Amino acid sequence: MKIIVTEDYKELSKTTAKIVIDLVKRKPDLVFCLPAGGSPIGMYECLVESYNNKEVDFSKMITFDMDEYVGLEHTNENSYAFFMQKHFLQYVNVKPENVFYPSTTAVDIDAECERYSQQIIDYGGLDLAITGIGDDGHIAFNEPHSYLLDRTHTVNLNEATIKANARFFNDISEVPKQAVSIGMEEIMKCKNFLVVASGKHKAPLLEKLFENNHIDPRYPVSFLRMHPNVTFIIDREAAAKIPEKVLNYFA
Repeated sequence: MKIIVTEDYKELSKTTAKIVIDLVKRKPDLVFCLPAGGSPIGMYECLVESYNNKEVDFSKMITFDMDEYVGLEHTNENSYAFFMQKHFLQYVNVKPENVFYPSTTAVDIDAECERYSQQIIDYGGLDLAITGIGDDGHIAFNEPHSYLLDRTHTVNLNEATIKANARFFNDISEVPKQAVSIGMEEIMKCKNFLVVASGKHKAPLLEKLFENNHIDPRYPVSFLRMHPNVTFIIDREAAAKIPEKVLNYFA
């Protein structure tokens, strides 16, 4: 585990983008699990800027979406497939045939989850994934539970998650109650896993993560303490409640 503390969200975004670019340069056919939500938008902006400046080539990169709302067509502006196009894919040269996401309007969602998980395996697993931390400690859409599922699956979203995501919809009643998410096995086998967190509202979540060594399915982000190659990229406000000795140890 490594912790990188940045001055602010802008520096966080640049730092995250640089890691992505370095990995793409080392492995042009990088299998990248794309995150949605507010946290990665700055990173996507930096990636697009670097592409426009001819600093990176994404033409061989393969992308898998980390999660998706059940029931939303990919053309729906609140779907994560639409989000990826809006903030990243439409501006760079990732080939459409190398872009993968689960079909959450499929008749048999469970079969679709199995198909999507097998696709990840067929491409050799994930080289890189990036996630934020949900207000209830979830990563991807793996919500707190008495147990966590290993591969891509459907999940019932917690009230805290629905409330947090309501800002992207006209009304909280429009937020889907279910989602498809990659599972904990796919996360733990990912070769490079990045966690980004910005702002003082994330500080208690990180404090809870580092205050003890418990691995708790009711706090899914805690599983990353066992990940073989995870980096937390957080700004000073988010890091405010982490003990200095912890920051120094993982620097």
